[in-house]
Amino acid sequence: MKRVLIGATVSAVLVYVACKLHQQGKLDGIYDGVNKFAFKAKRNLKNVADAGKNQAEYIKDRVEYEFQNGKE
Repeated sequence: MKRVLIGATVSAVLVYVACKLHQQGKLDGIYDGVNKFAFKAKRNLKNVADAGKNQAEYIKDRVEYEFQNGKE
């Protein structure tokens, strides 16, 4: 029970400090950094998905080509 109360107290203090820093505008740089990171991660994930799709289409085309022409 003692650990739960200590954890709750520490959490409440951290939330209070975060709220005060937000009100003072000292977390704006962190928000910008997180937004840039999220944008880059989303873009990279989209690129990976597109590359996988392109590779699957290429393999499909190669299989169809080999099937139609017969491999010698």
